[in-house]
Amino acid sequence: MIEINFFALFLTIVVFLVLVWYLNNRLYKPLLSFMDARDEAIARDQALIEKNLKDATSEEQEVREIHSKAREEANAIKNEAINEFKEEAAQKIKAKRDELELEFVQYEKELEEEKEILKNNLQKKLPEFRSSIKANLARI
Repeated sequence: MIEINFFALFLTIVVFLVLVWYLNNRLYKPLLSFMDARDEAIARDQALIEKNLKDATSEEQEVREIHSKAREEANAIKNEAINEFKEEAAQKIKAKRDELELEFVQYEKELEEEKEILKNNLQKKLPEFRSSIKANLARI
């Protein structure tokens, strides 16, 4: 029959427990603490990545807003410049039109004066023309 050696059994249990304690202190605890530290580092890095992603997203949104505002300001400045140019051009056109209108009125006056002078000259020379025509008709 099989005999159980209690001393060997006890010694095996003691060696097993010492081995478990030794492996726990020298292998498992450092390995578990390393794994926990790695998990914490991964979690920290992941949180940092998410924070950076949120920051990048907010920065991107801010850049878009700044770009949009800059575009709006540029359009406003451009429209203001166009309006100023139109007003200036309209003023120049009005000034030139007034000047030309004045010149035209003056030209009409001069023409009217020349017409009167020619009419008066013709009135003065009318008797001369009549006598010249009578003389020419008398020759015929």
